[in-house]
Amino acid sequence: MPMRVDVLLEPDQTPDQLVELAKLCERHGIGRMWLQNYVSWRDPFMSLVPAALATQSVGLGVCVISPWEMHPVKMASALLTLQEYSRGRAGLVIGGGGEWPARLGLQITKRVRCVREAIELVHGGVSGKPLTYQGEMFKVYGYKPPFGSGTPPLVYAGANQPQMLHATVPAADGVMYSDMTRSRIVETVKRSRDALADKGRPAAGYRISNIWAWHVKPDREEALREARRELLLRGLMDRWYLETFLTPEEIAIVEKRKDALFKAYRNRSGVIEGIPAQIIDSCLANFTFTGTPAEIAPRLAELTAFRDAGVNELCFRLHDDPADAIRLIGEHVIPRLG
Repeated sequence: MPMRVDVLLEPDQTPDQLVELAKLCERHGIGRMWLQNYVSWRDPFMSLVPAALATQSVGLGVCVISPWEMHPVKMASALLTLQEYSRGRAGLVIGGGGEWPARLGLQITKRVRCVREAIELVHGGVSGKPLTYQGEMFKVYGYKPPFGSGTPPLVYAGANQPQMLHATVPAADGVMYSDMTRSRIVETVKRSRDALADKGRPAAGYRISNIWAWHVKPDREEALREARRELLLRGLMDRWYLETFLTPEEIAIVEKRKDALFKAYRNRSGVIEGIPAQIIDSCLANFTFTGTPAEIAPRLAELTAFRDAGVNELCFRLHDDPADAIRLIGEHVIPRLG
């Protein structure tokens, strides 16, 4: 079974840079170029418009929007606008995590219900049919946008944990996991398929994506430095992931020294103090694809394990030097996974 390969970019790319990166994705067979959505950066929908106008086939998407930063009706309108500019290639991931609630000082209640209703409303709103939606958290009456491309854009649920998966997966066109490790992927795919079955939806054709950190560079030490720098973000170093490859004693060290992970991320040094090297190495091996171009082919089984578990879209999370990463993925990964 082929597995589509996507990329997820940092939001620090300018619209002009996104144009060139989208063209590069198109040349190298990348399925979709996703753009991350952070509090202090440019609006991701607007940033992708020049890339939409400059390309023909590569998908373009925003990852992730939460219903606490944008009402689902505005999400639907923004997504349809990008769908119109891209002539049918837009996508959106809706989730309940990320930095937004904390940065906005919000106290979140009924998180799962909010995300499910947001997905239902957006999915219905971009369907091309008039929509009246009366949820507990969100409502809209007579939403009938007279624009779009004719083909509905894709709406993904951003979910990892059982309750969120069960509630949101059936409402969306696909699901996107974040940093779902090989030791957790089989059970997570099963939960997603079970959620579909509970609502009478077939698993065939459903999109299952996993974001996976890519740190591959000619200089191995440079790759490791970047991977250590970003390690804080990997599953936010949650115990649920860690307990599959670290001992309880090692997990206790990680949880006690999360400040060191945060410091390495904030000062961009990649130097993690107070956590033994073997623990860091184990985290990198289980949360990332880190190394040199020469290591890609011998370690391809790390990636095909996701495909074998039922993932049909692998989304590489890129950090520094995204153009170089796209070229490497196009030359060394897509021919073997696509």
